Amino acid sequence: MAIDAIETKLKTEIKQIENMYEMYNDKLCVSQKDWERAGLTKAMLYSDVKRGDAAFACRRHGGESLVELASIRRQDRREALTALLGDPKGVMAAHIERDGGAMAYYTSYRTEAGMPLGSEMVERCVNRATLLGSLTRYLEQRSSAMRRYGKTLNRREWLQEALVMWSEWQRECPCGEISNAKTLDRLLRAWEKEGYRSCISGKVGNDNSRKVSASCERLVMALWRTADKPFVKEVYARYIAFVDGERELYDRESGMLFRPQDFRHKDRSLLISETTVWRILKDVVNETAVYADRNGNFDYQNSRRPKHVRRVGQWSLSKVSMDDVALSRQTVRGWVYKYIAVDVVSGYYFRPAYVVGKPTADTVVESMRNMLCELRELGLPTPGELEVEHHLMQDIEWLGEVFPMVRFCKSATEKRAEHNIRQLKYGAAKRAGHTIGRWYAKSEAYKAVRNKVEGDYEIAGSGKGVGGLQPQTVVADDLNDIEAHNNSLHPNQKRYPGMTRREVLIQMANPELKTLEERYLLRWIGNRTATSLTNNNYCLVQGERMALKDFGTLRRLAPNSRKVEAYWLPEADGSVERCYLYQGESYIGEAENMEQWRYNENAIERTAEEEMKMLWQEKRVAQFDRMMREERAQVPQVGMVEKDSGRWDVERVEVIAETEQPRNYEGDENEPTTAKDWGRLAIESL
Repeated sequence: MAIDAIETKLKTEIKQIENMYEMYNDKLCVSQKDWERAGLTKAMLYSDVKRGDAAFACRRHGGESLVELASIRRQDRREALTALLGDPKGVMAAHIERDGGAMAYYTSYRTEAGMPLGSEMVERCVNRATLLGSLTRYLEQRSSAMRRYGKTLNRREWLQEALVMWSEWQRECPCGEISNAKTLDRLLRAWEKEGYRSCISGKVGNDNSRKVSASCERLVMALWRTADKPFVKEVYARYIAFVDGERELYDRESGMLFRPQDFRHKDRSLLISETTVWRILKDVVNETAVYADRNGNFDYQNSRRPKHVRRVGQWSLSKVSMDDVALSRQTVRGWVYKYIAVDVVSGYYFRPAYVVGKPTADTVVESMRNMLCELRELGLPTPGELEVEHHLMQDIEWLGEVFPMVRFCKSATEKRAEHNIRQLKYGAAKRAGHTIGRWYAKSEAYKAVRNKVEGDYEIAGSGKGVGGLQPQTVVADDLNDIEAHNNSLHPNQKRYPGMTRREVLIQMANPELKTLEERYLLRWIGNRTATSLTNNNYCLVQGERMALKDFGTLRRLAPNSRKVEAYWLPEADGSVERCYLYQGESYIGEAENMEQWRYNENAIERTAEEEMKMLWQEKRVAQFDRMMREERAQVPQVGMVEKDSGRWDVERVEVIAETEQPRNYEGDENEPTTAKDWGRLAIESL
């Protein structure tokens, strides 16, 4: 920068410093020197003061007297001073800059209770931050400019000037009046130290300013959440009895007593009205926080807890959902329950497991067995994800080993099985007349008809009583409803046009899924029979001979142990066609039912098919013999001779005499016998 430009800039700064209004007794003044420099004479000043068109703020020697700016009435005087010193309002306004970051800070600010600031408080804090920031910058500019010329800014006089600027700002953007310079000085120092936070009062979010403190509010809620579900009036009575010392309250978890002196306001017992108690308990957050304690977790999950928003996938068997269902009609033996497994995408129902009374863990395993057997018959893979509830499922440890993913739902409404239960119940079952509904249902179409019989209400068509429904009838009707449901059109015809639920299950199976090996699967869901191998050949399972499929199985047996555990599932006719053998955790091998290879021992009656079965068994035995020959061939024949100096030598042994052995000495069947046939002789003698 050129030297001339620097000198010009410095002269401008000096002129700005010199041509300034002055403060005296919180009043804006102009010096007598500035009056004369503006082209006004000393005679004009005294003449105006004499006529009342101006007034001295203070009288000093050497032309340093100060004239109160507000007392100057003549327009020509004011215009001359403004031309020299500038508009006093403009001087102040030129230093005010709107703080853009203040709005973002105060709108995002949260109190200790998590509450945002009100709109009025936000506006007030933004205005105050804007003015404090502007004054701070103005102070730095004034101090910096005066230090360049060896001058020092008088902070007390500057605060008087800033106080006037603050008052002028209040007319357009109010942020609170300030009465004296000390208060302004304290605000400025706090602003330099804390920034935006200094504009927020310490009373904001402070529990001490409340009569009903947070601890009092929590105590009232504690009296509301008790197991007897008290009314608001009872809660109020218990609180008053505690405050008055008539009743003691303690914490069930810690055993600590609550002290009435901890719930005081201005050294007096905190007596609140019943309306205040009602307002505390009916607060949305307070009511929700203790809703589960008063109404149970089931109602809390369904009516108070937020729910996820989901969409159904594209491929079947990606997820299977399971749940228990009570059939609508009661039987003479009670309510019939079923445990179901349903494919989420297709809505296909696998065959459920039925039981009279509440389902058990065995019912769950049976339902899962039905599902996996049906998948095996259809040639479909193992489902990728299993969606279940904690009830009855939390103790089944092998779920994670059978299914790649297992999801335990936190509430009943999360299970897709609940949605499919409704579709079947008010779809195929309702059309067939097998759904009665519930007497408490909201919709009239879903509400059951109740008749008053001998003073008691009975649901029409429930099948209860003499001549009522048998469980077998209800189960058969439900199976027919499931069959109709599975063969009905899929509800999403836009994605699966013209396809039934069964067709979607079979044709849209997830291509990424794999089929779990049956030998591994049956260990968890199959029947177990402790048995043992006979003749290194077969074992008995349900009275059936199960022959080893591969004699290599014998190599996997533990030493000196032929005891095994057979895992199997029956076929549709109840027979056992195959089983898988284990010894503890070790898999041994597979065995098949020998009945399929049985043939007629009478050669003349044997068919061509039976000839093939006999040949298969001959080959199987030949395989066993070959394996034994191979094993025997690897074992050398060993002769043993004792080490002894007096042992007999070959040369010392005499020649042994030979004799001829009589024919048929040992009863050889291949040699002819000389014995008499007493039966033939008896016939010939007749």
